[in-house]
Amino acid sequence: MIIDFRTAKKIAAKHGTPVIAISENRIKHNYNTFKKYMPRVEVHYAVKSNGHRGVLNILRNCGSNFDVASFAEIEYLLSIGVDATRMIYSNPVKMEQDIVRAYNVGVEWFVYDSDAEIKKLARYAPESEVVLRVAVANNHTMYKLSSKFGADPKHAIRLLLKAKKAGLSPTGITFNAGSHTLGAADYIEGIKMCKGLFKEAKKEGITLDTIDIGGGFPPLGDENVNSQVILQEIYEALDEYFPKETGVEIIAEPGRFLVMDAGTIITKVIGKANRGGTMWYYLDDGTSNSLTDIKFSGWKFDFLVSRRGRKKLSVLAGPTCDSFDVISKEEWLPEMEVGDLVLVPIAGAYTNGLASRYNGFEPAKIVYVNGKI
Repeated sequence: MIIDFRTAKKIAAKHGTPVIAISENRIKHNYNTFKKYMPRVEVHYAVKSNGHRGVLNILRNCGSNFDVASFAEIEYLLSIGVDATRMIYSNPVKMEQDIVRAYNVGVEWFVYDSDAEIKKLARYAPESEVVLRVAVANNHTMYKLSSKFGADPKHAIRLLLKAKKAGLSPTGITFNAGSHTLGAADYIEGIKMCKGLFKEAKKEGITLDTIDIGGGFPPLGDENVNSQVILQEIYEALDEYFPKETGVEIIAEPGRFLVMDAGTIITKVIGKANRGGTMWYYLDDGTSNSLTDIKFSGWKFDFLVSRRGRKKLSVLAGPTCDSFDVISKEEWLPEMEVGDLVLVPIAGAYTNGLASRYNGFEPAKIVYVNGKI
């Protein structure tokens, strides 16, 4: 964990709660670890996982490129000095005006997965390099991403040829094995699929030179999965199917891996009640704010308290007036009092980025610490 309760109390006294403490050292460590296990892979950080200015600055300085999903993300990166050529616009479905604006500021790579997107890109981003997203299995992941996006592989060659005919430059294939994957199998199958599509495309006169293996890599802080082993197995498959001498450029879009275990939420007990023999504790952060990912991916956050004593079955709820704002119904905790702090580690990704202002509650502030690595 990047902070202890003594540090958390100092941060809360200075900044109030809820607040997310993020370790710059941990982000740098995670980036370097990723590059250690995937040395040939070009990192395009998934901005959607945590787009806070400080995080983007840290990763920019590490040498990261960026995966963007909207022009707003592009514009924000431009404002901190990131060149548009360091971005891949990976959202397969884009608004026409956003394509125009991205093209005009110099974004060179666009992802697509349909005939309709080819038509838009050919009109509003003529002659751009395009990468085709193809659906792959999401059998080993907490959050599946192939149901909404990704062309059926059997249509891949037709879509590549159609993009070329429309005046675009099809340069590669991308896939996404899901978010927070639990193993390398789906990546390996995706890499094998790309190898086959590269061969088929070449027979049709299209030479592909880029493979984008997406994101979804689990954070180093997740004790339930060995992230390093997953990276190693993926990289071995890349070396087997796309060895260095082929000259193929390899891209990845890590998000959780780089920032998730770099953040700890500091939240406070603002109310308590005994309801039918079960203790309910109300926090100033909840499922409409930093803990929204509980509802989306089923991610199980840990909740750490400083009090000692016999643990009782407890419920944690957020601050809003709606009954859906229940964080967890099965936490075994010692009895707490109003004003106690609760720490939520491994919370640097898909927390502040997903937070709303529902009921007028402001998202958690962000502060930066160096913490332990």
